[in-house]
Amino acid sequence: LSGGLAGGTTTTVLYPAEFARTRLAMDVGSSRDGTRMYPRGMRDVFASAWKADGVRGLYQGYGIAVAGVIVYRALHLGGYDAVKAEIQHRRHAEEMKTDGGDGKAKLTMGERFAAAQIVSILAGTACYPIDSVRRRLMMQAGKPAELRQYKNSAHCFRVVFREEGIRGFFLGLGPNLVRSFGGALLLVGY
Repeated sequence: LSGGLAGGTTTTVLYPAEFARTRLAMDVGSSRDGTRMYPRGMRDVFASAWKADGVRGLYQGYGIAVAGVIVYRALHLGGYDAVKAEIQHRRHAEEMKTDGGDGKAKLTMGERFAAAQIVSILAGTACYPIDSVRRRLMMQAGKPAELRQYKNSAHCFRVVFREEGIRGFFLGLGPNLVRSFGGALLLVGY
């Protein structure tokens, strides 16, 4: 729970920067003349969103982002603790059967990393649809309301499912799974 709340607080504070990063990553210029929408970087991103929607423009997709980070952190941190406890419990029970054990079932670094990697992959995959919706909502910020494809998070979920199926929620999952390695290292250090 505390990991989820910490993630929610961080998301609240840093969301405009994440918004700008996402917009700038997608700003590859028009195919005709190579002109970028945001030639002055973050300043242009913030100005265009502010002009179109005010402060709400900088927080497009924020609600689903907070929900997603709370669920992800809870699964990630809580899942790791639960998997470690389960392995230790099973090892302790096995030791008690064979030699009486000393009551201290320790995990090796490899076991801790394997548990962390499995939890990172599962938590990342379970929460990826939420992240996909968040990114889609971010990308339509600054557009006039009548040109937006999605009205809100729930509408985005329905449209993506109807038009692209379940696969539409998992586009780009591969690189996210590669990134889970870093999350696993973090958990082992934790």
